[in-house]
Amino acid sequence: MLALQGDRAVGNFLEFAILFLPLLWIHALFVDPTQSFMISTIYTVSRAMYPFFFTRSINGMSMIFISTLPGYVVMCYLLGQIALKFAFV
Repeated sequence: MLALQGDRAVGNFLEFAILFLPLLWIHALFVDPTQSFMISTIYTVSRAMYPFFFTRSINGMSMIFISTLPGYVVMCYLLGQIALKFAFV
């Protein structure tokens, strides 16, 4: 089970890194580098929790959303901030 947790944690991180890293770099270059650092910290901590919540469940409902939901929110926020920056230039 431990190997599955590690495999899924790395796989999940790599799947979302394709979207997250370019958004983070663009946000840091054009919007605010200090804010980008804080956002990347939140994202990294939420992804670090993934292996711990992968096998946990409450009443049959997986707790994995506790780790993945902040990542989705961070990516939507980055995309929104970048879009606003370029929309009103």
